[in-house]
Amino acid sequence: MVFFFSCGHPNQDPQKVRTEYSEKNRHLVTADGEPFFWLGGTVWGMSEWMTREDIDYYLDDRSDKGFSVVQVCLLWGKRSEHPTSFALNAENVYGHRALREINGEPDPTHPWIEEGGTPNQPNDYWDHVDYLVEAMAKRNMVLALLPVWGRRYVNATHPGFSMPIFGPDKMHLYGQFLGQRYASHTHIIWVLGGDVKADHGADHRSSYRAMAEGILEGVTGERVAWSENSPLWDHVLMTYHPDGAPMINSSSWFHTDPWLDFNMIETFVHKDAIVKAVRQDYSLAAPIKPSIMGEPAYEGQGGPGDARQGIHMRRQAYQSFFSGAAGFTYGGYYDEKNNGPLFSPFGAWREMLDLEGARSMTHLKSFCLTHDWYRWIPDQSLIEADTGKGQFEQVAVTSTKKDFALYYLPENRLCKINVGKLVGTQDSLSIQWFDPSTGKYGDQTLMSSTQLGTGVSPPAYYKDALLVISAK
Repeated sequence: MVFFFSCGHPNQDPQKVRTEYSEKNRHLVTADGEPFFWLGGTVWGMSEWMTREDIDYYLDDRSDKGFSVVQVCLLWGKRSEHPTSFALNAENVYGHRALREINGEPDPTHPWIEEGGTPNQPNDYWDHVDYLVEAMAKRNMVLALLPVWGRRYVNATHPGFSMPIFGPDKMHLYGQFLGQRYASHTHIIWVLGGDVKADHGADHRSSYRAMAEGILEGVTGERVAWSENSPLWDHVLMTYHPDGAPMINSSSWFHTDPWLDFNMIETFVHKDAIVKAVRQDYSLAAPIKPSIMGEPAYEGQGGPGDARQGIHMRRQAYQSFFSGAAGFTYGGYYDEKNNGPLFSPFGAWREMLDLEGARSMTHLKSFCLTHDWYRWIPDQSLIEADTGKGQFEQVAVTSTKKDFALYYLPENRLCKINVGKLVGTQDSLSIQWFDPSTGKYGDQTLMSSTQLGTGVSPPAYYKDALLVISAK
């Protein structure tokens, strides 16, 4: 499938980006064949909570840290710091609502549009959405755009904090409105769903499929059935955001649908489920599709003494990529001063942008790009025994060229190397440690096959570690 990725240069044509269906390369690439590295951030309620200045501040920070994607929901419906708060038709920070109300209820087929506004001087909700869309394009960032938070407005599975204002017809018309309004913005990935199983409460697959049809019709002017293998689907890139049941994700309902270009996984609080969830999608065929870890546990999430920290963010990220994911999305929850969460930012949320886990994502991207992450093939046979379980599972990859082997150790302990699976037949191999918390490499040294066979441990001061083994 194809979408058009803004290259950030106004005098150049936008680049095409497509999903890659190769057996060995399950990632997003540009039309000229360059891999697209998905490092995402979440500000689900950006269009409701953030001013233009807030948007610029956040995007500048994330762009500087190497983030390439931001996940945003247009109808988020959360306008309070309380975790279970809900506003049916929430005002944004400028006092504008997304939808007009018909018979006392917001109607998705009547977006609230006022004439005369601009992205810089908004007089309706959609002017402000235009601003954030354009702000991401200026920074060469991809907008992973959820039209609606399905858990609140479609399936409505939050008793007392949700209302089902959508059905298939309204999903189609609302999708058509969005597709038409943003057809010329070529850096958008459409993300259906919204923290919900497609069959939760009732079977809502027809609603999400209708939205996919509507978006495509808005973009192309042509009506195509969700089940039709039409080349017109190449004009949009789409996925589906599930809830936090790790083994039940977009592939559970839509894997063979032509509109679904790649799968998305949410593990949320289940930090021990990263590896098995990604492996499940990686094993799927007919067709082969990339998978994105779209919402793992957030930094700062959890009770006193159990809050997710930087090392938990690194574990989730490296375990995702080492298990075959095409991308990873980071998120911040609360910090020790009770600022946040970033998906609905309040308090001194800007301080949260520099949490340890967020800084670690810069090192993650650098390591992955340096070592050609798009050529990685998960291979647990590279580890002899005792790989560990859950968040502590050691994981390994080789490359399509078999010219190196990489190991991620989520804690500082011995890794038993399966020497017989390593590259080359040399008596000695080059090894080098990388500290994921600092982005620094250790000295490159040589070790004999006999030494490697007894196992290796990271330097004592590493909390988690990456090991690079290659021919000398």
